[in-house]
Amino acid sequence: MVESIIKPLRPTVTAGWEQWPDPPSFVSLGYPCERWYHRGQELQVMSAVEVSKDKDSIDRGPEYHISVSKAVYLAPKPKRCSSSEARWTLSQFGLEGAEEDNHVPGGIVRNFWRAVAEPMIGLECACKADEPAIVEDKGDFVWRP
Repeated sequence: MVESIIKPLRPTVTAGWEQWPDPPSFVSLGYPCERWYHRGQELQVMSAVEVSKDKDSIDRGPEYHISVSKAVYLAPKPKRCSSSEARWTLSQFGLEGAEEDNHVPGGIVRNFWRAVAEPMIGLECACKADEPAIVEDKGDFVWRP
């Protein structure tokens, strides 16, 4: 596991949230990552701090990464949450303004990114201009190959 002084975001409103065991390192790729669950909303969140490399070669440094899925407690397989549930979750973690960027065909997780460094916030991934958008769920979910 990578040690970092920048910690994954946690819910700013703690009511309803419980922390689950951290995901295995093959999921988090060794980056700091925490897993949270909101029983009332049936939402599972993985909150991490990662450094990713985009095609545009802009060094954004570390980024907060929130992944959200709909997960009925102890159900064998999570489902995709709606964009409104994802926005609610981002507000719960103080990550408003994060960029949604998904790259998994038929993915069930919604991925949101926001740079830690304020000057880098708002720089969109170059893939959005270069790669075709695949739209699912009547326009509620977009991913790119």
